Amino acid sequence: MTACCRLSVLVALVLAACGELPPPPPATPVPASRTAPDDSDAWNLVPRSASSLADLDLVALRASPWSRSLVTGGFVEDREERQRVFGYDIFSDADRVVVVGADAAGASSQATVVVGRFDAARVGGAFTAATPGAKATRWRDCALWEGGGRAVALLPSGHTLVQGTPETARAAIDAAWGLVPDVHGGPLGDLARELGAADSRRPAVLITLLVTDEMRARAAGFVEVPPEMRRAAGRLDLGADLELAAEAVFDAAGLASAAAASWSAQLGELKQNRMLRIMGLSPLVDGATLAAAGARVHGRLRIPEDKREALGERVLLLLQAVARQRGQPAPQP
Repeated sequence: MTACCRLSVLVALVLAACGELPPPPPATPVPASRTAPDDSDAWNLVPRSASSLADLDLVALRASPWSRSLVTGGFVEDREERQRVFGYDIFSDADRVVVVGADAAGASSQATVVVGRFDAARVGGAFTAATPGAKATRWRDCALWEGGGRAVALLPSGHTLVQGTPETARAAIDAAWGLVPDVHGGPLGDLARELGAADSRRPAVLITLLVTDEMRARAAGFVEVPPEMRRAAGRLDLGADLELAAEAVFDAAGLASAAAASWSAQLGELKQNRMLRIMGLSPLVDGATLAAAGARVHGRLRIPEDKREALGERVLLLLQAVARQRGQPAPQP
């Protein structure tokens, strides 16, 4: 694998693993319990033990000229199929999606928290129809359907749904009740605040992750993750221009400087990649910069408004081609 390929995969791993998106509030002590599950913020359903988090504001993504065609175009014709399989349509019924990963005891798990508008009968019916032996039950006043190692839960508000395993669905509900600490005060919440995701300029997409041994194992063969890198985060802002900010945290300043130098060299090669320019995707790297500051490496990418239309068309075509190759109508949470 060339240096250019390794860099592009690393960027995808860190930034795609990446009304307005409600920002993570400042860290506060979690009460022992609540009188009802609190789903006023999707992060309330993410246990502090999570090792990765990708938070997508679908309202902002649908509204922005940068991303509107990716969210509402090209895949919208499959709405009825998504409603049949999931009981809702991710592109029109959901406002926010938080994908959560956890690595513990050598095993990995994933859960998805979806905020939007749901009908319990349709969600339960779709899950039961797709899952032989599925059963409907309840967990701490929340509707829960489970079977075949999968589960979907709907909170009493009807606005928040959790997909995952029976264990991860119950853990999300426990966090909403305040029975276990949520992610706000943990390392992923700290990463979000360090990247400015708690200020008034809220991101359309936020990704934070801890670089665990399990994550390194999954990345093996695709990209080399520096052994001294411990945490990474990225945020995407969609104004007139597209702005991407990312940071990687290392054990020491010297290690961060070495990584920044290596990645900058690879980025320089990628900027000269002829195929990238032929495909019209060079704006994805032309405005990118990398710099070390202490034990951190900061990355920035700005794509000006005048590049938006042409780039959006090419990215949409690329995603549609990938979806067709995989035989999938659209990516799902």
